[in-house]
Amino acid sequence: MNKLLPVFLKLDEKKVLVVGGGNVALEKLQHLVPTGCELTVIAKECRPEILELLSAVPKAKIETKEIQVSDLDGFDLIYSATNDRETNRKLVEYAKEKRIWINCADDPTYCDFYSSAYFDRGPIRVAVSTQGEFAGLAGSVRTILEEILPPEHDADLEDLIHIRSLSKQKLGDANQRKAALKFLLNEFKEKYLSLNKKL
Repeated sequence: MNKLLPVFLKLDEKKVLVVGGGNVALEKLQHLVPTGCELTVIAKECRPEILELLSAVPKAKIETKEIQVSDLDGFDLIYSATNDRETNRKLVEYAKEKRIWINCADDPTYCDFYSSAYFDRGPIRVAVSTQGEFAGLAGSVRTILEEILPPEHDADLEDLIHIRSLSKQKLGDANQRKAALKFLLNEFKEKYLSLNKKL
């Protein structure tokens, strides 16, 4: 199996389609809403939580109908989250023909990309993937990492980002700036390594 390339996508103003209105679709939408993408949901019916979530998203659209493969035209990214394997298969075939990236919730082998288990710490986003093999394992590893880097230390991470920005203004010499930041990062690593050795 080829290794996957881990990337973070800028989806603002990208057109994203979620097909389905159940629990899986809701989970995808909860992660997609903060990205600023232009969301469309097509489903025969939607959970009330989906309607509530998207009611606060100005550009979001919900189309209550049976999905047709031609509905995929014009989208940049697609999540197929129906409970109908045959429908999912048809959507995947059409998306691949049109060179549109698609994630198929019921069969990882059909996916062009996988969702990761992730968490945020201040300005840092940490994502874990098993390359579509075992989502539960990725979630467990995420939980371990969340404990290693607890939320009460968000300020430390914010400070490092701020210091880096200031260093560009205050330290004109690139080598001096690099040395100063390297020292701070080593201090940061030592602090957290020593804390976690005590756990």
